[in-house]
Order: sequence, then structure tokens, then C-alpha cells
Amino acid sequence: MIWLNIIGNTTFLMVAETLVIVIGSMLMGVLLSYVVTGNVKKQVEGLQAEIEEEKKRSNEVREQMQELTQIREDLKEELSAMRLKSDTQSRTIYDQQLQIAIKDNESKSHKGIVDGLNASIDAYQRRLKVIEEELSQIRNPVLIPHQSSPVVSISANYDHVSKLLGKPVTENDLSVIYGIGPKTSALLQSKSIQTWQDLAQTSIEMLKQILTEAGGSFKSIDPTSWPKQAFMAAQSEWRKLRVYQESLKKSES
Repeated sequence: MIWLNIIGNTTFLMVAETLVIVIGSMLMGVLLSYVVTGNVKKQVEGLQAEIEEEKKRSNEVREQMQELTQIREDLKEELSAMRLKSDTQSRTIYDQQLQIAIKDNESKSHKGIVDGLNASIDAYQRRLKVIEEELSQIRNPVLIPHQSSPVVSISANYDHVSKLLGKPVTENDLSVIYGIGPKTSALLQSKSIQTWQDLAQTSIEMLKQILTEAGGSFKSIDPTSWPKQAFMAAQSEWRKLRVYQESLKKSES
């Protein structure tokens, strides 16, 4: 009966309703909190998973960057080595080209020397041939043409002739003939023997007669070789004349 009275009490009902509302609100709050907390937890877990994934990707990217950096350093070293090798090869090629150029110059120089020696040999061989011919002529004298065969004078470069014979030479200078000095030259000119042609066409007997008639030291002079020497001078055969005169000097000594 008492409980019925209590239940019937309006105030009690209001309190009971308030308690129900409060408890329901609390339960609803707890439920909502649980729901929200579960969602947040799921989001947090999702965010953590994403963070871990990003960390993993970041680590992978960092490792790739390190690999790329190492590859770059390796490529730099290889490039430096290739440049060094290229520079070395360039220097080697330059040195080889320089050596080739030096060898070419030496070869050209040697070729010039060889050509010069061959030319000298040819010149000496020609000179030897002339000397042999002169010696042959000395051993087998050839008659010099006289009045019946006039001698034709050939002009020459007397500066060159002077150097060749080692003394001044002028045209028709009879003292060029070995054995004829200034006095003998004057004697011959007084006998109308004025030129090399005249002397070449004068017989040895006539020359001996002129010298004998002049008397004194002229009588001891041998004019045998004068016409031949004069013939060579008139024909501008100066090299033969020099060789012939040298042979005369040797035979006298």
C-alpha cells in the first residue's frame, strides 16, 4: 500500500522520470562515446597505417636516392678515368706524330745527304775519267794541229778559271802555260806569237829555235808541252789543263 502511495505521488514520478532521462542520457552518451571512440580509433589506426606506409615509402625513396648518389659518384669516377685515359692517349698520339715528323725530317735529310754523296761520287767519277784520259794522253801524246789545222779560240769565264788554276788568268795570257814566265812570254810575243792559238799552232822545233837564238837561260827551257797546253787553253779545257800541268809538275819533281 505504501508503494502504491509512493508511486502515486507526483513528485516521485517527476524524480523518477528525471532519473530515467539522466540515466538514458548517460547511457546514450556512453554509447555515443563508445561509437565515436571506436571511429576515432579506427581513423587513428588508419592514419598510423598510412604513416607507416609513408615511412616505408620514404625509406625506399631514401635508399633509392643513396643508390642513385652512389651510381652518380661511380659515373664521375669512370668519367674522370676515361678523361685521364683520353688525355694520356692524346699525348701518346701527339708524341707519336712528333716522332713520325722527326723521322720524316731525318729521312729527308738523309736522302739529301745521300743525293749529295751520289752527286759527289758522280762528279769524282767524271773527274777520275778526265784524269785517266789525261794520263792516257800523257802516255800516248796526241799531235797538236799546226798550220794546216787552225785552232779556234773559245771564250771562258776567267774569274772561274782563275779560281780553278789558283792564279789570275786573262785572255791569251801566255804565262798561264806552265814553263812560260813573263820574260819568256815577252820573247814569244816579239816573235809574233801573241795568242794561245798562235802558240798552239807553233811547232816544237820552232819554239826550240826561238829559245836557242835568244840564248842565256832560254836555251835550257823545254817547250815540248807548250803547244798542247796552249791548245787546251784556246779550247777552254781548263780542268784538263790543270790536271795536265799537275802531271808535268809531278814528273819534274
